Amino acid sequence: MNKGTIDFQQFSLAPRRKPTTSDTSKGLLEVAAPEEVAPVNQEPENSTDRQTVLPRLTEGERRQRSAKRAAEQDESRRRLKSLKRAKDRAIKFYVNVPLEQEMKARLVKAAHENEVKMTVIMQAAIETYLEDNGY
Repeated sequence: MNKGTIDFQQFSLAPRRKPTTSDTSKGLLEVAAPEEVAPVNQEPENSTDRQTVLPRLTEGERRQRSAKRAAEQDESRRRLKSLKRAKDRAIKFYVNVPLEQEMKARLVKAAHENEVKMTVIMQAAIETYLEDNGY
């Protein structure tokens, strides 16, 4: 096997990205394409027009906002706890019932034909039995 010589021009190169920081070195600027090179010392246009000043809040307003935020968080915490308690109350209890193979096949067939789950049929049967026997 003979390896041929590989020439640099056989590879395709992706174009260079523009420098993202203003701390570009002179070497990087020389490598980049001339139309992509931006002057380092150039300031954005209309810099005086774009000045934004954030409003300074007084101490009372800051305390009021933090108290409001704390109350909202406390209320959220209470709602979450009550939701978890309600979920705990709705816990279901499971019962394993051994069935004969023929009865299981009948249950599967009934569930499939009526498009309900087998557990729904079992719950209805148990409920009917308990009501009929006074429980």
